Amino acid sequence: MSRQGIRTVMVLELRQRVRSTRWWVMLLVWALVLVVLFVGMTGLAVSAGAEREEFAPVLYDMVLCFVLGIGLIVAPTLSATSINGDRADATLALLQATALRSREIAVGKLLAAWLAAMAFLAVALPFLLILAAVGGANLPTLLGHLLLLVVTLGSVCGIGLGFSALTARTSASAVLTYLVVAALTVGTPMATVLVAPMVQEQQESITYSIDYDASTDDQLVCREDPYRYHNTVTHTERIWWLLIPNPFVALGDVSTRAPLSHYNSDNFLEGLGRAIDTMRDPQSSEPTVHNPCAEQADDSDDDVYESSRDESGAGHVAFWPASAALLLLLGAGGAWVAARRLRVPAGPLPRGIRLA
Repeated sequence: MSRQGIRTVMVLELRQRVRSTRWWVMLLVWALVLVVLFVGMTGLAVSAGAEREEFAPVLYDMVLCFVLGIGLIVAPTLSATSINGDRADATLALLQATALRSREIAVGKLLAAWLAAMAFLAVALPFLLILAAVGGANLPTLLGHLLLLVVTLGSVCGIGLGFSALTARTSASAVLTYLVVAALTVGTPMATVLVAPMVQEQQESITYSIDYDASTDDQLVCREDPYRYHNTVTHTERIWWLLIPNPFVALGDVSTRAPLSHYNSDNFLEGLGRAIDTMRDPQSSEPTVHNPCAEQADDSDDDVYESSRDESGAGHVAFWPASAALLLLLGAGGAWVAARRLRVPAGPLPRGIRLA
């Protein structure tokens, strides 16, 4: 696999897109939408008397999630029809008949789709930089978010390329790619909710009530027979990992690692990251005893834990690198499948698939 071969395929793919008027219209419309969103939300915040430190993080999170959402919609259209579309137009065989290897064709098409998707991110980048500069995000948070956006767009392009090589119809590959995107963004929270009842256990709570007739001002006396009842405990620390592939959850984890404020922050992504971090806290199924008459246990350990959470923004190790690695693995798997399907001689072909 040579760089020159990859570059040749990538340039051919990009030239086809750049020459298309529809491509430039899409970028222009995208820029106008961002301008309207940026100016409109800023105007509403200023008219409401909100301080810059209050609306900048909210607007930053809104634009960031909007960019990711649009990217997940646009990226499949850039790669999910790349191979089967060329096969239907009888142009794929021309590439396969050259000295180009199958891996060079697959990687070249993947990089072209990736760069095309990055154009949408490049249009939104000035808005993100402005919002970050006025207090919307810290520099480490901004860099982490941009890295995740780049990885997610590349992963979706790779997945679409793989389905484009596996299916004969462009509509089928596009639908399958969107189903994977839906599984990553919507399916992971749904799966977490569905499996939550499977990790629920009953926890016994024992409460001693105060006997006010026997108590004095200096000493409390509790009744000998405690009140017993059961609570349902959901061990979310066993299922939180189902959310790791979700790119929006990964963005929240990045925001939690370098928070703008302390634990009472109202930022959407920061709050999402802290919610996932709380899910990772171990839940005990042992019986709990509440005895106001007994000597209270020392809470110094809990205070240290809470103070460390306040300072760092999270109480557990960051998982967003694992999210990025998993997304890269999915994209690389799609590119590998595409390279395998582009090998010549092809051998027996599925029904409905042709070389030229």
